[in-house]
Amino acid sequence: MRFIEDSADASYIIDAHGPGWVSINHVAYSDSLIVMPEWLLVPWRPARFDDFEVDDLASVLDKRPEILLVGTGERQRFPDGTCLARLANIGAGCEFMSTAAACRTYTILMAEKRRVAAALLQSD
Repeated sequence: MRFIEDSADASYIIDAHGPGWVSINHVAYSDSLIVMPEWLLVPWRPARFDDFEVDDLASVLDKRPEILLVGTGERQRFPDGTCLARLANIGAGCEFMSTAAACRTYTILMAEKRRVAAALLQSD
């Protein structure tokens, strides 16, 4: 899917995505990454969902997002209960969804000037 958002306030815009890749500012990335309108971390340590740990989110949580989207690859997956319990206390809304859905949601929330972060895994 390809879409473009024109926002003078944002430096990092997701402008396209597909299976196994995300394009930010017209640069395609196949590594897992974390993106906020003003910050980008590539690569992000977990290569796939099974490698994901709550501590992997420490660098983005320091930036205090209002909403954290976790893209879990081609399909929506959820971490175990212990991980979810820890995330319930981070001070931000946290949603797990497919990476494609996370890209679309990030773009909408960014356009609304929300303080959104997307942690995107490229494979399940």
